[in-house]
Amino acid sequence: MIRERMCCAVVAAALLGVAPFGGASAQTQSEAIVVTGRTPEHTQAFVDRVAAAPEAANQLARWDREICTSVVGLPARQGQFLADRIAQRAFALGLQPGAPGCHGNIAVFVTADSDAMARRLFEEDEGLFAYRSENNVATLGQAAFEQFLNSDRPVRWWHVAHAVGADGIALSGDASSGGVSNAAVARSRGSRLSSDVRQDLARVIIIVDARRAGSVQIAALADYISMVALAQVDPWADTASYPTILNLFAANPPGGAVTGLSEWDLAYLDGLYAATRYAVSAQQQEREIARRMLARDGRS
Repeated sequence: MIRERMCCAVVAAALLGVAPFGGASAQTQSEAIVVTGRTPEHTQAFVDRVAAAPEAANQLARWDREICTSVVGLPARQGQFLADRIAQRAFALGLQPGAPGCHGNIAVFVTADSDAMARRLFEEDEGLFAYRSENNVATLGQAAFEQFLNSDRPVRWWHVAHAVGADGIALSGDASSGGVSNAAVARSRGSRLSSDVRQDLARVIIIVDARRAGSVQIAALADYISMVALAQVDPWADTASYPTILNLFAANPPGGAVTGLSEWDLAYLDGLYAATRYAVSAQQQEREIARRMLARDGRS
């Protein structure tokens, strides 16, 4: 489990000086055109940019039932606020926040040196990131992981998903199931219109660089982290023309700063968690997400 695997890293993180997050810095409003109302074309473009699916899996992963957040490197009160905000956003999507003492599957590290933290975690446990190929386990791949390790972003994240049967039963040989074979998975629901497997998120590691994050408000940071914790978001997505929390750290966000999950963000998460989980492709899911986002506006 994440909490058990990270005992040494937790101690190291606690020794680092992490400045608390203060008030929001002033932002200069850009004159660029920002898409505020949703049109079919712009909505689909937003979904296509934001969604990140492992090529081998070709499905968008999401959490199944329960999420459990652990936070390292913040004062207790701020850490609890962050965990509570993620839990609130998850609950709105039909997920169940873990009870006190649950095993963490969303691990948030706040540190003064995110580069050192990322490499320390990797050196201590490659398996945490599923760096090597594993049965029925999917990530964005080693090239993307190198970008994760060498990122200069204020917040970096890494998702690990695992394939399960369309009905949620663990696949034979899945490391998350202890490698126990289950004959029930032989019942295939696969067809030209649906797959016999789906992708469930297993864990996500999020590292916040306190120095690079600057004076962003803790509430805004919490919503930003919620977005990337609950969906496998492309870290390099160009969202400059959309009012989204993903522009939180942009120097001059078009239309002004977004300091909470916007309607675009909420609609995307709603669409993701309503989309067909055992879809034949990520593209099918992305089309479903876009349609639901438009329906939310009464446009389809």
